[in-house]
Amino acid sequence: MSSTLSDVQGFKVVGVKFNSESKGVHQLLWKQHTVRTQSQSKPADRTLFVLNVPPYCTEGSFTRMFSQYGKVRSVYFHKRPTSGPPPTSKYKLLAPVTRVIGFKVAYVVFNNASAIKKAMSAPADTVLEVSTKENKILTGVKKWQLQYNDTVVDRQALSDEIRRIMEEYDKHCEEEKAAGKEEPDEEGWVTVKSQKKKPQLEKVDELNMKKKKKKKRKQNLVNFYSFQNRQVKIDHLAQLRKKFEEDKKRISVMRAARKFRPY
Repeated sequence: MSSTLSDVQGFKVVGVKFNSESKGVHQLLWKQHTVRTQSQSKPADRTLFVLNVPPYCTEGSFTRMFSQYGKVRSVYFHKRPTSGPPPTSKYKLLAPVTRVIGFKVAYVVFNNASAIKKAMSAPADTVLEVSTKENKILTGVKKWQLQYNDTVVDRQALSDEIRRIMEEYDKHCEEEKAAGKEEPDEEGWVTVKSQKKKPQLEKVDELNMKKKKKKKRKQNLVNFYSFQNRQVKIDHLAQLRKKFEEDKKRISVMRAARKFRPY
């Protein structure tokens, strides 16, 4: 590894390869994890933030590789950097956590803060090996066989998890019943009772005054529409009379203009 790549923008650059026989060397970039808010799962003073992690790296291999700097408490893999806690599932069989596929980022949490200094002072020519003779990482057909076997769920374990879920549900229903909530019927419906707000107490005089004002406004509105309707009828009648007079004049003109007079 070139000495110019020993440090890039505050990140320590260290080589990593799959095993001792691998010729290609990959680069890992790491530095101390820094966040604005403290996290119990990723304490800033004891967590190493690692970038450019190859797909073949596992939590076990990372624990073994970084143990040379200090005792590793836990290793978390994420698809992208995040300050939040690692994803967990209460029900591992029915709702398992999705495995991170491809290149990723890692958070290595040590027991002591001194391990961070040791990791940051690693020599520039350091090359870590992911798979060793003592701790081999399966590849090829064996790897796919192992992943397939992991997808097969043990019946007894699944039955125990389902039983635990049902017990938690029954306990939740009993707590709601004790709190006065309605239980769902056979079809799963829950009757919801409306809770009407109690009317506020007002003085009798103020209440009567509001009623009188409301009645007066309504009466004014009725009178306005009645007057409007009367006015429309009067205008329409005036137009009819005007048209009648015009028709009478037109008929008189037509009679006077007739040339043929039989009598």
